[in-house]
Amino acid sequence: MDGVPRAFGLALAVASCLLSSCRRPLPDDDAKGGQTGTAGATGGAAGAGVGGGAPGGAGGAGAGTGGQPAGGSGAINLDGSPVYTRMQRLTNAQWERAVTDVLRFATPANLSQGFSAPSPVGATDFSNNEKGLFVDQKGALDFEAASEKAAALATGSPEGLAKVYAGTDAAGFVRTFGRRVFRRPLTPDEEAKYQKVFALGETLYGAGFANGAALVIRAMLQSPKFLYRSELGPAGAPLDGYELASKLSFWLLGTTPSDELLDAAGAGALDSIDGLERTARAMLERPGAVAVMRDFHGQLYRVDLYGSVDRANVTTSMRSELADTSYRFFDSVFTAGDGLRSILTSTRYFVGPGLAGNYGVQPPPVQIEERVLDPSRIGHFMQVPFLLVDGRDDGPDTIARGAALAHEVLCQDVPAHPGPLPALPALAPGQTNRDRIEALTSGCVGCHNDVIDPLGFAFEGFDGLGQRRDLDNGVAVDSTGNYTLEGGTKPFADARELMRILADSARAHACYAKMLAGYALQRDLVEDDRALLNDLAVVSRERSLKEMIISLTRNPAFRARPRAAP
Repeated sequence: MDGVPRAFGLALAVASCLLSSCRRPLPDDDAKGGQTGTAGATGGAAGAGVGGGAPGGAGGAGAGTGGQPAGGSGAINLDGSPVYTRMQRLTNAQWERAVTDVLRFATPANLSQGFSAPSPVGATDFSNNEKGLFVDQKGALDFEAASEKAAALATGSPEGLAKVYAGTDAAGFVRTFGRRVFRRPLTPDEEAKYQKVFALGETLYGAGFANGAALVIRAMLQSPKFLYRSELGPAGAPLDGYELASKLSFWLLGTTPSDELLDAAGAGALDSIDGLERTARAMLERPGAVAVMRDFHGQLYRVDLYGSVDRANVTTSMRSELADTSYRFFDSVFTAGDGLRSILTSTRYFVGPGLAGNYGVQPPPVQIEERVLDPSRIGHFMQVPFLLVDGRDDGPDTIARGAALAHEVLCQDVPAHPGPLPALPALAPGQTNRDRIEALTSGCVGCHNDVIDPLGFAFEGFDGLGQRRDLDNGVAVDSTGNYTLEGGTKPFADARELMRILADSARAHACYAKMLAGYALQRDLVEDDRALLNDLAVVSRERSLKEMIISLTRNPAFRARPRAAP
């Protein structure tokens, strides 16, 4: 396929009866967790609701689970295989931001740059899934080396060390820094042990506060109590204030709890549901929350792959704006207090000089500018980046576009293609792209005919570069179609009408809810999560993404210790 290699979890099915390669590589951000400890240095550490049939998510569920799907009329599948880990390893990105914050670095030192990428056991929707986070031998060495570098940076100057701890006493340093690193107060036994580590540092490297502090930093940053976020205790029991502070901060801000949040946890401010909600609402207005939601949407909608699109007619300036303008769109949806409905139907978009020609507009005077779409377009899926990435040099990639919507918007299962994918033939005289695809997929009832192709055909009015077109090979474009959803078969004239139908669809909101919950809880969802999915889908349909997050935060699935794995 021309362009970006696919892999958004259709289990190669979504090229299903053909053509696009649909394997979506996980972002190179995290490794696999909660299962093995690291070897530490110096006393450090030891190692919705609507209706059955849909895939996994943005990162890839496996092949369909039986039967031929018929549009989006079935239920969202919740047939995952969670581990329900009680020790959730930090992702590489969370580790980097946590180290930056506990050591008070002005900017990240990029210490995790060489860390191993995630390697999940089985398919997962997102790179932060528990099944993709573990510490193997290389990971242990990575954490050890990075911790040593971090300690050297933090203690390399009196000014840097004073940012970590303003005093000069070992006991105060261990107590203050330890609470920050372990995200709770140290026990008396832990304080005594790390004071011995401090003394050992002065013995090994010479007397001086910096030498003792450096060895404590190295040891604590390699401890499982830093590398893992724990939820130990009886299944279903409420998390305590410190555990909630940690879970909430890493979920909404992507980093360790601040000193102020730990103070609030110690004072019982997070013990009530309303107190937890107040804290979450304040977090949602911080820049860190925007960054976390950017990562969520980037993985869900494949934006993380946009920068690697490689086609002959895509210029460097066009390529440089694909991800940036899409990320800015999703940022604006979140910060404005909108949600899935806006993702599908908003008239706002972002454009720079590279993509202005694709929209048929004048380039903005600044690099990237927010504008209002012309009447032919609404929502993310009718913006140039999506249409271009799911395009071909000779026209639209109809199958890729339809597969993306089936998977990313409707969580639709599609069985894997039974044999080799045939090549897309050249257009015959007077033959449209739609004619060609219909002829090629005519025998694939249930997959292409009912699920993929109708969604893709809605975008026939846009070529492979996302430009508006009325003719295809000299013939008028046909973007009409029908799609079966929970309310029956819905006819549409073009992609605009389809987007409005999907924005009102219970299935689309249930799919979005599944993705958000899986990303937030960092695990696969199962049938026991159906009530949670139903609740979140209602909030999505009636309110906003921020309110979905608040609803999830208040739910026992977030506030209680996980169940035991079957």
